[in-house]
Amino acid sequence: MLEIQLQQLWNDKRLPFHHFRLNNDQPIEIIRSGEWNISGSGPDFQFAQVRYDQLTWFGSIEFHLKSSDWYRHQHHLDLAYENVILHVVLEHDQEVYVRDQLLPTLELKKYLKGEFKIPRHYQWKKSPSLNCRSHLRSLQTELQKMQHLALSSRLERKYQEALNRSSQSLDVYKLISKAFGTKTNSASFEILASQISVEAHLNLDPTEIMDLVQTNQQGWKGRNLMLTKQLMSRIQSWSIFVRWFLEKQSIDSSFMNIEDGFDLANIKSPLLQKNLLINVKTYVLMANQRVIKKGSSGILKSMQFLATIPPEKNHLTKLWKSAGVSGRNALETQANLEIYQQFCRNNKCMNCCVGQQLLNT
Repeated sequence: MLEIQLQQLWNDKRLPFHHFRLNNDQPIEIIRSGEWNISGSGPDFQFAQVRYDQLTWFGSIEFHLKSSDWYRHQHHLDLAYENVILHVVLEHDQEVYVRDQLLPTLELKKYLKGEFKIPRHYQWKKSPSLNCRSHLRSLQTELQKMQHLALSSRLERKYQEALNRSSQSLDVYKLISKAFGTKTNSASFEILASQISVEAHLNLDPTEIMDLVQTNQQGWKGRNLMLTKQLMSRIQSWSIFVRWFLEKQSIDSSFMNIEDGFDLANIKSPLLQKNLLINVKTYVLMANQRVIKKGSSGILKSMQFLATIPPEKNHLTKLWKSAGVSGRNALETQANLEIYQQFCRNNKCMNCCVGQQLLNT
């Protein structure tokens, strides 16, 4: 049994949800099973809603074959997993704690029988894979060419997506907000940014911004997570950082030293710092370069910057590493991410430099 197969059975609703009880024999109601996160880092299912202990919980659900895999995969060291509200495992062999609180666990082994036994014939989704993995070591020239082309395309696409359509200038506020949510909560922070204007950040102090967040009835609480202590801390850092950055940028439009704001906003998470560097500063550099040097795309400048950032770590970087391609920095991991998402996952080998070389030999 593979972990991704457990996830698919959950996603396809081919499990006895009406009979579920937690490992402590407490009944649990799965109100929303969540959105399956099959192509990125972070918990396996997001935007889930469950009810147990007479309380309704909003957050993410993580799957493992054994509950001890939580520690083996080092999720206890990753802030992206702090909003997990339910741990679903095939076999429960160890208690798991998040923020010193016991994480509710649902063991599936006892439910996979009778009419709900694992089907002999089933249209299983494939685990992430690289069709050319056995050839990559001998096609380094083609791979490097493809990495450059893929990353150039990714940078330009994401830059265009971040433009304010009315002013045709970079929407840095949106970029910062989305980056603060990381993979798990990016949608919620985007909603928050749409409800709290730039002007509010410039005219209200952080305490007043937090009051707006807590009294907001439209998007935040109902759409994604409960406002936990850790999430409130992240939002507070967001409000401080946004105001600091916007004020700095109003004085100097070429301002790009966002690292200076990490201490001010109490941003200590290496994951969040890296996310802000990759997904904010990279595109601010692109925008500034386009202003400084007419006709420049700013892509080369952004690539040079990404090469100075340590590599990301997620299941896709592990996939590439298993094929002998270890990203040495964010330049390479972002390029590999783009290749996988745009080409490998869609079997577009004919559009890839590596695939073309293989098909011509």
